[in-house]
Amino acid sequence: MKTSTVIPILAGLASATPLGNDIEARQSCPGVYVFGARETTAPAGYGTSAGLVNQVVSSYSGAQSAAISYPACGGQASCGGVSYDNSATQGTAAVVSAVTSLNSRCPSTKIVLIGYSQGGQIMDNALCGGAGATLNGNALAAVKAAIFLGDPHYSNGLPYNVGTCKAGGFAARPSGFQCSPASPNIIKSYCDAQDPYCCNGNDANHHQQYVSIYGAQALAFIKSKLG
Repeated sequence: MKTSTVIPILAGLASATPLGNDIEARQSCPGVYVFGARETTAPAGYGTSAGLVNQVVSSYSGAQSAAISYPACGGQASCGGVSYDNSATQGTAAVVSAVTSLNSRCPSTKIVLIGYSQGGQIMDNALCGGAGATLNGNALAAVKAAIFLGDPHYSNGLPYNVGTCKAGGFAARPSGFQCSPASPNIIKSYCDAQDPYCCNGNDANHHQQYVSIYGAQALAFIKSKLG
């Protein structure tokens, strides 16, 4: 399993590259690349999304992955006091930037997005709108599958919902919401009724269980989209 970070991708695009080096870079592009985004207050890295990220990377020879770099904060001192809304806005921009940059360097690479809790919300925003710029054009087309785990944007009745929640999260999409510009066919959003963040339950521990409960199902969906 090979992993990389977002920073080298961005750095590689920031300066002009000789043609020979550009060809070499494209030849080294993986067939599958996974971006993961962590939940609020989780240390820098993948957070709880790591379990599913690792399963996807292990399933495809040469696949690579990177964690989205963003505050993942909700006003707590431990993450710099950044407000939840500000953190989500920064995270959304980071997703759009990272995916667009990778697609520019590796236009044939198939991209998977996996976000946990606030990490799911920023993936949701990047695909379906709600916090500034969204993915578009070739970068959007390169995203073949997206998994939201415990996404606070969860709202009952959306076509990509999976789980027992029949309500909505604390940042639920409004009634009648339709995902755009992404196709809902590439998305699965997992939330159960016990969850107090993506639903209206009272079991905070359940919020951390989606990879163990739905990981195999989510992996099968991703594989169906990657071919």
